[in-house]
Amino acid sequence: MEKGIEIDIFRPQYADGIVRCFQAVYGEGYPIKAFYDPQALEREFKEGNLYPVVAIKDGRDIIGVMAIYRSSAVNKNLYEAGAGVVLSEYRGYNTSNMLYGYICERLTKITGIEEMFGEAVCNHTKIQRVVLHYGNVETGIEIDLMPAEAYIKEKSSAGRVSVSIHFMCLKDKPQKIYVPNVYEEEFAFLYEDKKRSRVFVVSEEMAPSDSVTQGSFEYYDMAQVGRIMVLSTGEDLESFIDNYEKDILSRGALISQVFLRLDNPSVGQAVDILRGRGYFLAGILPRWFDIDGMFMQKVYREPNWDGINLYSSRAERILEMLKKDWGDIHRG
Repeated sequence: MEKGIEIDIFRPQYADGIVRCFQAVYGEGYPIKAFYDPQALEREFKEGNLYPVVAIKDGRDIIGVMAIYRSSAVNKNLYEAGAGVVLSEYRGYNTSNMLYGYICERLTKITGIEEMFGEAVCNHTKIQRVVLHYGNVETGIEIDLMPAEAYIKEKSSAGRVSVSIHFMCLKDKPQKIYVPNVYEEEFAFLYEDKKRSRVFVVSEEMAPSDSVTQGSFEYYDMAQVGRIMVLSTGEDLESFIDNYEKDILSRGALISQVFLRLDNPSVGQAVDILRGRGYFLAGILPRWFDIDGMFMQKVYREPNWDGINLYSSRAERILEMLKKDWGDIHRG
């Protein structure tokens, strides 16, 4: 126990303290509303949708919270690590590291989850350093994902902020995946993870004639980001993407992301179509659809490359790949 702080998994008696933490740091503005409702916290915990852990000072006061939670509608075995909040007067106590360490070393075993991921901001390297210490592996970078306005209070960014995405494999699901031929070299590097068993096949097929693209999308007003999940690609993919882009651009989008399944034999064709519309590689997403996925991204103005700070050589290599792909597309 460090300076009278202990870490524990959620218990009903902690719910009110969790609510108070989120109110103190975020007011009423945090997007996961269960953190403001003690009954909802208990219900979500029992249903396995949300597993908070808490930092307790001197056996009484909840001073920090972090959680893993289901954030993918298509894979119930994939959990995101996040929702971290520490009261301002306790931020020099190593509290966040203690919370994340408990999640990685104990909570994952208690819950039996199979895959965990998170996003680490790149305006500084503190979070990146912590997640790598606990065995996460970087698989991509979301360029300019967050608006600079989100970091005005801490004065840590002069432009939009990119985030690295990282995964922790807790139980592998061996599978065959299709690799877009334009990214064979990149995929070989991104899949350098001895915990995963994959069979790679180059994607050479075309979407069947008369097939229809299936997917769904969300738009995040605050971040000005559109995100589309493509569940199956049809021969109408070009018009599908065009209609989607018209929608998000009318709302003021600055960033677009497209997620693709890697069990799709025609994923290479989909990538070629997206690259023709200005999308470049973002990374791979193990177990995103239960089957692995990949994602492409489009930035509707010059990316804030100079604002990206990375901790590891692996992340630096990923950024080089992404910048090269972005450059190839825009020079082409």
